[in-house]
Amino acid sequence: MKPYPLQTLLQLREHRTEAARIVVLEKQRALQQCIEACTRVQGELTDLERDRSGHRARLLDPPPSGVPWPAALTQRETHIDLLGERIVGAQQRLSKAQEAVRQAETAVQDARDAFFRAKGRQDALEKRRDLWKREQRGLFERQEEAVNEDLMQARYMARKQ
Repeated sequence: MKPYPLQTLLQLREHRTEAARIVVLEKQRALQQCIEACTRVQGELTDLERDRSGHRARLLDPPPSGVPWPAALTQRETHIDLLGERIVGAQQRLSKAQEAVRQAETAVQDARDAFFRAKGRQDALEKRRDLWKREQRGLFERQEEAVNEDLMQARYMARKQ
């Protein structure tokens, strides 16, 4: 049987499908990294909020011996304010991390769409190849039948003479 005339195109489609699959895997890894970063920032934010609430609860505890009340109170308030600033920074980082997750999810979806388009094109060409092969087989079988019929006719004619 002769080779499929569009075999190089089929190989190109297979290559493109594989490349698209690899891109999907890379985008999924990037998404996972963004999710992990978001989780880390969320954990940091939770720790900071817990630490700040703990310091607020101990704000009016008696200061260590030798430290005046106003100085201890000022130091504690300053530390609580510092934790508040860190919380604001962590919230901003969390917002950026969540935006990165949304962008990564969009990139994964786009990559998946591209993969399925490439796979669809490849499948359509493979379906066409299979149809072509069936047609070629049928044509070959019809040619064999015609040759056999000619042989039978020739044998019949030879016996008749």
